[in-house]
Amino acid sequence: MSSPAAGAPLATAGLVATALIWGAMIPMTFMLATVYFDPFFVSAIRYLIPAPLLVLMAFMVDRASPFRGPVPVLAVFRLGGGMACFSIFYTVGIMLSDPVRAAIAMSCGPLVAALLTRALLRVPLARGFWPAAACAVVGAALVAVDAVRPRAGSAGDHGYWGEALLVLAMTSWSWYSIRVQSWLVPLGWSQMRITCLTSMAGGVLICTLFAALAVFDPSRLPATIPPAPAFGMLAWVALGGAGVAILFWNFGVSHVGVPVATLYTSLAPVFSVLVAALFFGSHVTLQQVAGGMLILAGVVRMQWLQMQAVRLQKMV
Repeated sequence: MSSPAAGAPLATAGLVATALIWGAMIPMTFMLATVYFDPFFVSAIRYLIPAPLLVLMAFMVDRASPFRGPVPVLAVFRLGGGMACFSIFYTVGIMLSDPVRAAIAMSCGPLVAALLTRALLRVPLARGFWPAAACAVVGAALVAVDAVRPRAGSAGDHGYWGEALLVLAMTSWSWYSIRVQSWLVPLGWSQMRITCLTSMAGGVLICTLFAALAVFDPSRLPATIPPAPAFGMLAWVALGGAGVAILFWNFGVSHVGVPVATLYTSLAPVFSVLVAALFFGSHVTLQQVAGGMLILAGVVRMQWLQMQAVRLQKMV
């Protein structure tokens, strides 16, 4: 993993951009999977659409083919499997939940990432992580709680299966994020090449699954051409969420680690509520603003502690 001092500001900017893209994905994915398309179709197409863009970007960044050998095919497809599990659990989980409850469930991301990192890598967490994680979880809950208060005590028609699947999605994503840095970075691969090949492997696996499901249930295929807004949301979810955001994420993780990177993406519920307010008629409350400020305070404190650690390293 790279030193926090090298490229840290760029990594931070990329992680905030990732939070914006993924936050907007929550209400958009809910609309796509419940109104316009089959959820497995959404999971498959979101990795298929950005594949040509990722290959082109890999050629431009590395000035070489991302498919050049040697390629550890098994490792790449195992990592793609982690991405595929995330995409399926995420899409179906949001469909069985709703955008706001999904945002609350996903606020547990820092805790999931921290526990999995300790279990897999046996390394201590960064100084000040737990206070920042508490700010992220509580802040995200404050951001979303107003919208679910009228339905308090009810989990809807599907119980809490949606939230459970979202926890599995976060676990799958954290596993991918940890293993991709320990398996492929030591081979000298750039983050662009890593993103390209693992995303394509995940897309192949999901598309194969969807094709098998469609053979037995053709109704999963789109029966009519959806309206233009659906294509716009699909482009955002695919090109942004499964393309550019994953590149930003992998770059950020390579500099700050999975648990700290997840703290930054805890801002996603804030962006999710803002997007829902701008495009889907929701309302932003003072409590939600306070929750966003609490998340931001935890992230800023974590960033300040990292800067202090870098200064101490330079003085030694």
